[in-house]
Amino acid sequence: MAYAHIDYGSAKAEFWGPFSMADVESQFYRHANQCFGIRKSIMSFELTKFEPDTGLPAPWSKFEGATVLLKHGMDVIVWGADGEKIKSEWD
Repeated sequence: MAYAHIDYGSAKAEFWGPFSMADVESQFYRHANQCFGIRKSIMSFELTKFEPDTGLPAPWSKFEGATVLLKHGMDVIVWGADGEKIKSEWD
């Protein structure tokens, strides 16, 4: 599990998941493009911080099956290992 802080041009996002430094950008785009509040705001990708051994933050780590978390602004989106959203920006 890794943590990435990303500047995507119009704002910043925090991203946790089972990605590496090599695939963090593609994983970010894959997940961010599923989110109404961020997908049309992405102008660029700049990785400003990367921590390779970080777990999901509380309270989101308590969601059963949670493996990916994307936080931007006030929105938090959580996905399970199957790629399905456990918590959307609308929950």
